[in-house]
Amino acid sequence: MIKNILTQIWNQRRTNSWLFAELVIVFVLLWFCVDVLYGLAFARLHPKGYDQENVYKITVKSRDDQFVKMQNADSISLFWWKPLTEVIKNFKQYPGVESVCTSFGTDAYSNSTMFQGYHVDGDTTNILGANIRYVDAEYIKTFRIPMLHSIHKNLKDEDWNAINNVNPAIVSAELADSLWGTTNVLGKKFSDYYSPNLHYKVIAVSAPQKNSDYNRYEPYIMTPYPEIANKSQAIPSIYIRVKADADNNEFANSFIKTMSAKIHIAPFYIFDIQSMKYCKQLDDARQGVTQEVNNTILMMSFFVFNVFLGLLGTFWFRTNSRRGEIAIRMAMGSSRKQIAVHFLTEGVLLLTIAFLPAAIIALNIWNADLTVTMHADATVLRLIMTLIITFILMSFITLIGIWIPSNKAMHILPAEALHEE
Repeated sequence: MIKNILTQIWNQRRTNSWLFAELVIVFVLLWFCVDVLYGLAFARLHPKGYDQENVYKITVKSRDDQFVKMQNADSISLFWWKPLTEVIKNFKQYPGVESVCTSFGTDAYSNSTMFQGYHVDGDTTNILGANIRYVDAEYIKTFRIPMLHSIHKNLKDEDWNAINNVNPAIVSAELADSLWGTTNVLGKKFSDYYSPNLHYKVIAVSAPQKNSDYNRYEPYIMTPYPEIANKSQAIPSIYIRVKADADNNEFANSFIKTMSAKIHIAPFYIFDIQSMKYCKQLDDARQGVTQEVNNTILMMSFFVFNVFLGLLGTFWFRTNSRRGEIAIRMAMGSSRKQIAVHFLTEGVLLLTIAFLPAAIIALNIWNADLTVTMHADATVLRLIMTLIITFILMSFITLIGIWIPSNKAMHILPAEALHEE
């Protein structure tokens, strides 16, 4: 049957040429739309490298009327960091709180970023920029950061201490691979390019990290607070992980109400508490990500819908114009099922033939790096998957456009259909 259909397609090549050209053009345009949406979905569904579920960010500020500018390191330690540590200690004692951590530097879903250059000891020719995040020992536990390699299954507090002026460091898979060409780099040493006296030793390699849902993975380093942090009157980002059974819609309000009444440690007070989910919504709105994604999805969906209507109309008209052929086939004894299979197979074969040049055009677009790679790399897998998805969508549209008018035509008496012709 397929051979006969191919012969018929060839015999009607002059008529089919316009349909063939339309299928090729529409396929390429639809593929490009699918490729953009695939990139967004791929980035959105990829793990961020940490678990933000049941995590809250607490904003602590100092009262202006109680703030005293200090220059002496001992004074800062006694009248700033010691009271702040007491505040954090109170957070740990709140019912339902599983862990508390603090950090400086590049934080998820915030404008806070810190970037440094690093190089392998003895090699200053390969300088790699990376996000740096100064964290305490509880940070890994609070955000449940998965490790690809680690000196211990669960890092201990003592692992977070500098030895002989060499700071422990957790590097992301991207940073490890860029500096050493592998992720198995435990014990490797590297240095800060801009501060030559800062040296690091890898104690763990984390899973790939990214700052927000639609971002690419970036090189990261997590390391203890530098000495200079203890000499400044800064307030780190504070996060708490809440036990799943204690986390509910009222937790944030209850926490800030109870803690605000309980904590009277000058000069600090609790300004706000926000879930990481809410922080994500704020960050998306601030960066225009939500609007950008929604607009992209809306435009692509609108185009796909128009493609659907256009192809549907083309095949509807084509099938409708062949009612006489359907009547003749019925008069010669063909069943409705046989006629339906014939027309549907013909449509899929036409699409398959058009797929070959369309795929070559898509390959050239991909090879010329003209696809949208803002959110995900233009990999071979992405090309194959988007071509398959596009073919399935086009097949669905084609089959719908053939089935409805052909099914309608098959319910008309052959004599009536031939009379209309």
